[in-house]
Amino acid sequence: MDDRPLSSSSGSSMSAYGDLDEPALLSVKFRLGYSTVSAIGDWNDSEHPNVLRLSILRNSFDHAIISFLPRLPLAIQTLVRSIFPGYFLPSRIILKKLKPNWDDEFNNEKRMYERLQVLQGHLIPRCYGEARCDNTRALVLSEIDGVEPFNQKSPYLQPDEFQRQLETAFGELGAFGLVYGDLKLDNFLIVEDRIVILDLESVSEEKLDEIEYITWTHVAHLKRMYEGHVRGLSCDW
Repeated sequence: MDDRPLSSSSGSSMSAYGDLDEPALLSVKFRLGYSTVSAIGDWNDSEHPNVLRLSILRNSFDHAIISFLPRLPLAIQTLVRSIFPGYFLPSRIILKKLKPNWDDEFNNEKRMYERLQVLQGHLIPRCYGEARCDNTRALVLSEIDGVEPFNQKSPYLQPDEFQRQLETAFGELGAFGLVYGDLKLDNFLIVEDRIVILDLESVSEEKLDEIEYITWTHVAHLKRMYEGHVRGLSCDW
């Protein structure tokens, strides 16, 4: 495998946090397995400069390969996927790069995606594996079509319903002996009638007899935060 670093670039000046003089798309290359993937996109938001929201660029040869792969026996498809996983990626992805000096958190997040594989695509995004971009480790994740709690438009999700959805989400983690520790509203997406958890860096194991109490206190804390945001958005509460 070619170990030369793959990088991100843009034709417009910008800060490390994605402030642009003029709107411009980042041009990104990353390596996933033996696939070299080209994409364009932008930072997800200014608070998370290590998270990129990308559209994959594919040429006519790529499309021909992708259209041919489903005709192959499943065993051969599995083999190709293990070597050239880029052909199996969706057209839109999230690339989450390792933050400086956050190796332990990155390793924990990767481990949790592996442990919670059965919940991928429902409670958490799908993880397509570890990539290299800008000579940095990164996770390739599915893009989730949802809304952050503080970016909702009226009518807003009722606080009691937000609490119920959190209890359901944290209950699914609890069934694996896990609790969620990073209690910030921007770590969650509201997706139809459920909560999707975006950041697994702070997920940790706890004793089973302590999980219920920890979950209760965390849900109560997040509900209070959510109620404060909703009061600022609407005078209905």
